[in-house]
Amino acid sequence: MSLIGLKMGETDNKVSKVFLRESSGLVREVSPWSSMMATFALVTGGVPILIISWLWLAPGINWPLSYAITLIPTLSMAFLFYVAGVSMPRSGGDYVFNSRAIHPAVGFINYFGLFIAFALSLGLYSFLGARWFAYLFSGLGFYYGNSTLISFGNFFSSTTGSVIVGVLIVLVGALISFYTKFLWKFILISGVISFITTAIMFAFLTTIHPAQFSASLAAASGVKNAYNEVISNAESNGLSFVPNPLLYVFMGIPVIWYFLTWYNLPASWSGEMKTVRKNVLYSVLLAILIIGAYYILFTQLNLDAFGEKFLTSWGYISCNGVSDPVFNTFSSISTFTPFFALITTGNVFMYFIMFIAFWLPNFYSNPPLVIALTRYMFAWSFDRLFPEWFADVNSRLHVPVKSTAFVAGLGVVGVLMYAYLPFISIVDVTVIFELSYAIFALSAGLMPFVRRNMYESTVPFKRKVLGIPVVSWLGFLTFGFLMYALAITWGNPVLLPINSPTLISLALIYGVGAAIYITSYIMTKKKGIEPQLIFKEIPPE
Repeated sequence: MSLIGLKMGETDNKVSKVFLRESSGLVREVSPWSSMMATFALVTGGVPILIISWLWLAPGINWPLSYAITLIPTLSMAFLFYVAGVSMPRSGGDYVFNSRAIHPAVGFINYFGLFIAFALSLGLYSFLGARWFAYLFSGLGFYYGNSTLISFGNFFSSTTGSVIVGVLIVLVGALISFYTKFLWKFILISGVISFITTAIMFAFLTTIHPAQFSASLAAASGVKNAYNEVISNAESNGLSFVPNPLLYVFMGIPVIWYFLTWYNLPASWSGEMKTVRKNVLYSVLLAILIIGAYYILFTQLNLDAFGEKFLTSWGYISCNGVSDPVFNTFSSISTFTPFFALITTGNVFMYFIMFIAFWLPNFYSNPPLVIALTRYMFAWSFDRLFPEWFADVNSRLHVPVKSTAFVAGLGVVGVLMYAYLPFISIVDVTVIFELSYAIFALSAGLMPFVRRNMYESTVPFKRKVLGIPVVSWLGFLTFGFLMYALAITWGNPVLLPINSPTLISLALIYGVGAAIYITSYIMTKKKGIEPQLIFKEIPPE
């Protein structure tokens, strides 16, 4: 045997001994367009109603400008995730990158917190998926004066109805995730439908004007001058609009940052992508540009159609429990603006189109979220931080079946927690996203200095400015922005309430992550494997 062959054999043996096996068993079959559609759903699913609900957190600011400002550091962060995805295209690629960038403990604990945030969100958005049907049927019931339709709406908004539909949404999403070829076709088709219905909705909103809506709202509610009544009632109960829309534009950063998270998830399935560089480019960078444009258009078109002061006041009344005769009449509608379009135009067909544009991304985001969560556990198993069975891949389906079933179970538990343990809903995950993304950005910035060999051998973008790698510039600047965002988020009564449940939950989440890492480190050493060797290598494909 030649010396080269001997060295290659030694390397293969070392890798096979360090990792569970010499290959992942997963198949590269994910197209760039499917990944991009998945990102669109993951980021925007459930957000449109939050945009309207939370206008009062920055009442009267120039929202398009705030979105544009926040989009700049978001693109910087997205580029760092792009670097991670193309540098280490593996299951849980962004975790793999983070754990190799400075220290494995930092990478695992950071991503364990992010994993919990995503797992809780799987339960939350599945639970809220039922509420969309409550809005749909309640709106139709009010429009037609039909008590049966209103009763349907009441069922879906009830705890029992929300749990039943929420659990079904989790299980359907998990079932689709078992069949990856069908999964990615389903995501592509669903994404195309979402884009078409959204374009139609945007065009339709341009035909509606506040004066027209004001007259329709008074007629539908039976309250004279209902439109102005809502605004004056909100202001008399504490709502105050900013004196300068441009000067206070930074007030919108915390909520917009939350709206723009989740775009790191495509890196988690980068090990299964076709044409990785193109795929991650489409699914992270291009997707964020499209989503930024979508949010700006959605917000501005709704403000133009129904009036900024009215929508801000309506959201304030909804979130703060203010008693208002107009809102009380339609309280089961919440901030579901398709109902406003329905009573203004009487176009039932467009009402359903708008519902699809709202609900479908919320629904079809679940399968890729399940995929992402399983791939993180897959990576942890390969790194010997989780039990080996999390990385078991079914030879016929090419899917980690056990992990998928486990994630489905987490989703069901999440639905039940949000339904029957109301305090969990105030333990907001915004701070976890800000902290996790900030730690990732700092890790990427430090990598060329503290893990130079790994950086030189894996990262394809090594351009420097003033002698410092571009990756470091972007990492440090993005980290600074996120610390600023966290500072202005801290204490926010909606995004990050400072209370015992919030603080205890954060300590518990990161504490459990640290305990798992320490325990696995000790157990791996007892097996005769040096844990540090694992993180000097990239897991096999």
